[in-house]
Amino acid sequence: METNHKPVIIIGAGYAGLSLALFLKKAGITSTVFEAYPNAKNIGGGIGLAPNGINVLQELGLSKQVINAGKIVDYNNFRNYKGKFLARIKLNAIKKFGQPFVMIPRAALQQILYQEVFEQGIEVNFQKRLKDINESTEGITAIFDDESSFEGALIIGADGIHSASRKIIFNDAFPEEYTGFYGAGGFVQKSTIEQYLGQYDHDALNLSFGLSGFFGFNFQTTDELMWWCSVELAEQDAKQTLMKLSSGALKNKLAADYKDFYSPVPQLVANSDHIIKTVMYDMPSLPKWYQDKTILIGDAAHAVSPTSGLGASLALEDAMLLAKLLRKHTITEHSKAFFDFQSIRKPRTEKVRADANKHNTDKKVHSPASAWIRDTIMSLFLKLFGLGAVDWKYSYKIEWND
Repeated sequence: METNHKPVIIIGAGYAGLSLALFLKKAGITSTVFEAYPNAKNIGGGIGLAPNGINVLQELGLSKQVINAGKIVDYNNFRNYKGKFLARIKLNAIKKFGQPFVMIPRAALQQILYQEVFEQGIEVNFQKRLKDINESTEGITAIFDDESSFEGALIIGADGIHSASRKIIFNDAFPEEYTGFYGAGGFVQKSTIEQYLGQYDHDALNLSFGLSGFFGFNFQTTDELMWWCSVELAEQDAKQTLMKLSSGALKNKLAADYKDFYSPVPQLVANSDHIIKTVMYDMPSLPKWYQDKTILIGDAAHAVSPTSGLGASLALEDAMLLAKLLRKHTITEHSKAFFDFQSIRKPRTEKVRADANKHNTDKKVHSPASAWIRDTIMSLFLKLFGLGAVDWKYSYKIEWND
């Protein structure tokens, strides 16, 4: 069997891996997906899909389904921790970018993509954790921790920030890096919190800044809100202490951290049955995203801080572009596709990384005076320029047929 007749091996069944499988099929390329976890359900938190990400889903015929499963955001509300408005910015996303901003539970997006993969007959194998990679002139073999193996034409590592694919091909040379923050979040039913909501909270991404950290909330569906926060903490404390706290103990800690924030912030924390927690990492800038017959996409290659709000959308862009380039160059000329992919994508992801790092710096204040300075500058900038300075993030669009 010739190399280009073997399937492409995709490691990871998150939104990067599943959307890639769909785009490869659209390009006439067979793939098989391998996922370390037992199923496709990712309970996780919520995610934001920017217009550039929705445009990618439109090419797969899934944009309306995703929009209906989530909640369109029309405004960004910026407040200080007492609730004073720093700015309220109308997004005008459909007019400016052709698609809306959508907030959606991670599990809902995951399930939509998986259902489409299932209906298109693409094979997904669960509980297959990558252990090693063997390459030959005939192809490449993925070896899993249950000692099973699978031979394909290429391996595409779409396995997230803690990527096994990256660690194998680069011998652990590029570990993920701690951002300086831990994150937590939860879901709350509208009915339990409605009395605390203000008139401007329903249609917006609500972002507030204080000495205790950053807090955001919005509707994920018509009936459910998602909140999330990030608090500066030493890495050792985040990994060894925070992550070992029970959900109840963490709720008590967050209640203390955010007790001085305006309503509904304390009430959102108090009414969450289950709190999700995470140590927040990003990736150093990798000199290269591929090695021989293996390439990385999404967070495996260029994870940026969650502050960017673009992680999912960047992964979707990656999937679409890589499939397009493999269609153009063919599997046998994969080295050209890999080179072009990195050349096109790296400048964009590096620019997003720099922007996210700037916003992380904005969250690090340690006195009322520094908080006042930050809030004043932020308010002035937003009132003068709105969000126009970052339109480049959302106007990016890949054309499938050019």
